Amino acid sequence: MENLPLIKFAELNRGIIIRDSFQDIFLIADIDGNQGVDDQEVYEHTMPMRLDALLMVLVLEGSSEIALDYVPYTIGTNSFTIIMPTHTIQLNKISKDFKGKLLVISREFLDECNTAKRSPSMANYMQLRKNPCTTFEPEETELVDNYIELLRTKIKNRTHFFQKEVMQNSFVGFLLEIANIFMGKKDGLLMPALSRKEELFEQFLQLLFEHCKEQHVVTFYAEKLFITPQYLSLILKELTGKSANKWIDDALIVEAKILLKAPQATVQQVADILHFSDQSTFGKFFKKHMGISPMEYRKS
Repeated sequence: MENLPLIKFAELNRGIIIRDSFQDIFLIADIDGNQGVDDQEVYEHTMPMRLDALLMVLVLEGSSEIALDYVPYTIGTNSFTIIMPTHTIQLNKISKDFKGKLLVISREFLDECNTAKRSPSMANYMQLRKNPCTTFEPEETELVDNYIELLRTKIKNRTHFFQKEVMQNSFVGFLLEIANIFMGKKDGLLMPALSRKEELFEQFLQLLFEHCKEQHVVTFYAEKLFITPQYLSLILKELTGKSANKWIDDALIVEAKILLKAPQATVQQVADILHFSDQSTFGKFFKKHMGISPMEYRKS
């Protein structure tokens, strides 16, 4: 994995002056190619970087030239682009008449939306990764634009007692609308042929989904895949930017957060379900990754 700058969500949030932001984990911004540009025809920025967040861009007018994983793309009117945290991104040009909507979603928000107990699909993941830019019909652009504005109203409704839950549900609904549009275009999308490394990644995700609660060490997953722990971590780091240990820890944190929000389960029971040796060890693990104790998270 190349040593590129990794831009965190908080940096993006600070860097986008005009935006609607929810708890520093989700933001929506309007993009105007004319803002901050003098008499130049385009704005140019050539430094490649990686983003620790999911980006979605809906283009309403104008065009832009970008590179994702060093593959050039020109995105124009009625296009929708999904930039995953694992992408290397380079913004080359943006026209002065460019207008669009930008969504930036943190890993934290994505993890908390993943309450449906479904195994991740590597095929779907790779299909999106290999088809990051899609052209919409005008009516599809209007539908997605309206849904983005609906999400914006949810962000602004700060007096709602269940704002976070409403935001999560609205975003899941938004993703379903996007998925529905993509399903209608599946014949025109590149169907990914998985490399050997991608096949191992898919198998690892399935194993992690099935065993993360009780198996916390890389060795278990590597042995199941008949490869060394070092090679497994190398594959994951290359494809996702995250080591095997980080994948396991993140999966455990997602499970822990879901269980801690269940009022009938005590912290000790959550520690037991996740196969920690005792409540203290679980508490230290959770605080290391979340910055607060399991009890503090439950009360938040």
